[in-house]
Formats: sequence, structure tokens, C-alpha cells
Amino acid sequence: MDIKLLPAGSKCLVDANILLYHIAGSSSECKDFLRRVAKNEIEGQVTTVIIAEVLHRQMLIEAVGKGLITPSKALKKLKDDPTIIPKLSDYVTQVEKLLKLPLAVIEIRAADIARSHAIRRDYGLFVNDSINVAAAERVGITDVVTHDGDFKRVPSMTAWDPSDI
Repeated sequence: MDIKLLPAGSKCLVDANILLYHIAGSSSECKDFLRRVAKNEIEGQVTTVIIAEVLHRQMLIEAVGKGLITPSKALKKLKDDPTIIPKLSDYVTQVEKLLKLPLAVIEIRAADIARSHAIRRDYGLFVNDSINVAAAERVGITDVVTHDGDFKRVPSMTAWDPSDI
């Protein structure tokens, strides 16, 4: 479904990729969506897993952007030289700024992990996505704003997708 058509008053899970596109400035539709969240027109929620994903990816992007590592095998290079990590801080500032939006944070519970196994088996999702779906189900969320077509395989979820990516 088109992200621009998400009805006002919707309660939705905001996937990591939407936040990453917003930070990168690569999607005006993601920016517009988050403006709607900021105005409380839409209730956006993220899981602790989503926050961790955004932090992780932004850390790598910052290290590459500052020329501290090259893009090829960036994670391995950062692991091989952990002295680079203390030199990085922009990624934290970016995520802290996002968390000033009225995004509710859903904490992951052991029951979400247990439920995620069946979700992976039934719908072929990766681990983090299946945990996020389990947590969303637990709190009654049926809409997910994402640029990940895998969520469309989950019949209980409606995926809302930006079209400008």
C-alpha cells in the first residue's frame, strides 16, 4: 500500500529502513510520513530491535563516510579495528534526534522471541523482522511502514511502502 494513503489515526510499526531513508534524506515520502508522526496524526511505534538496527547501520555509514574504513566488508573492518568505534558519535546524535519524535518504543520480551520462531517458519522472515512482527502482534499493531516487501507475506499485517525509493 502507498505510504501516502496511510489513514490519519493509524497505529503502525515503523521499520528501520524508513528511519534510515529519512536520516539519509533519500525519500521525501519517509520525511513526510515522519512529519505526520511528529504532528501526532499517526501513532508510530518502533521496537528496541529497530532502534538497534538503525544505530548499527548508521555506525557503519559514519565510519565509511569519515573515511575510517572502506565500504567493502565494512563490518569486518570495523571489527578488526575496534579503536575506530570511539571516534564515531554522529550516529548516536542522529538516532537520539529521531527518538525525540513521538515514537513509542516497544520493548522486546522473551515471549516475542518464542513467537518469532513460528513467524519465521510460516512466512520466511529473517530473525529481526520476525521478532518485530511478534512484538507488533502483542501490542495490537497490524500496519507496518516499511520498504521491505517481506512483510507482505504476513497476512495479519498491512505493509505501507514509500514509492520514491
